[in-house]
Amino acid sequence: MTTRRAVFVAALVAVVLAAGCGSSSGRPAAAPAPAPPSSALPTTTTVEKPKPYDPTKPIDLGGTPGVTAAEQHRAEHLVEATLVALRRYEFPSEAIAAGYRSIGDAATGDEHFVKWSYVDDGHILDPNRPESLVYDRQGGQEKIAAAMYMLPFGSHFTDVPDVGGALTQWHVHNDLCLTNDPMQKIVAGLTTAEGGCPPGTSKAGNTPMLHVWTVPNPCGPFAALEGIGAGQVPEGQTRLCDTAHGSPTAEVP
Repeated sequence: MTTRRAVFVAALVAVVLAAGCGSSSGRPAAAPAPAPPSSALPTTTTVEKPKPYDPTKPIDLGGTPGVTAAEQHRAEHLVEATLVALRRYEFPSEAIAAGYRSIGDAATGDEHFVKWSYVDDGHILDPNRPESLVYDRQGGQEKIAAAMYMLPFGSHFTDVPDVGGALTQWHVHNDLCLTNDPMQKIVAGLTTAEGGCPPGTSKAGNTPMLHVWTVPNPCGPFAALEGIGAGQVPEGQTRLCDTAHGSPTAEVP
C-alpha cells in the first residue's frame, strides 16, 4: 500500500467516526459510542444472508463473500454518517446556499451539484464536506438521493482507499467535457473519438469517485450511475451491481 493510500485509509476511519457527531440543526449532537478499532475486529465476516439496503433501518451490509469485518464496518459507518450529514441538503436550494453548483445534467434524471473547492481541500470521504450532492429529478421530484465523494484532482484508481472491499467500487468520468468556469463547470457533451473536447471546455479527467445512496437502489448503496450517466470502472472489473443489498422494488435513481 502506498503512503498516500495509507493516509487515505487512516483519514477515512477518523472522518467516518467523527462525522456522526454533527446534526442537521447545526448544533453539536451527543457523541456516539466509540466504534471498535478495525484492528480489534475479526478478519472475516460471519456468513449470513444479505439484507436489502434500507436507509430507514440499521445498516447491515453483511453476507458478501470476501469482505472482511473491517471492510464491512467501514462501509456501514460511511453510509450511516452520510445519511446523517445529508439531511441538511434535502432540496437543491439548500445545496446552492452552501456553495454547490449544478453541472447541468438534470436531463439524465440525476442532477449533480459540485462544490469544486472541496475537491482539493484535503478532506477525503468526509460526510460533512461531500464534494458532490446528487438529486433525483425524475417525475418532477427534487430530493436528495446520494453523496458522490471525489478524490483530489490528479488522483488515480491506484490511490483509492479500501472502503468496503467488494462492497464498494470507484469510478471515473473520463469521457465528459466540462466548461472551463472554475466555479460552475457544466457538462458540455462527450469527448470526440480522438478523446478531445471543443474549445472552451476540458476533459473531466480521471478523478475517482464513489457514490453513497441515501435512498434504496436496485444495485445497493454504492451503485454507480447507469445509462447515459455511467462512468468507467477500473480496467478488468465489471460494473458493480450489489443486488444482494439492492432493493428490487426501488426505481433506479
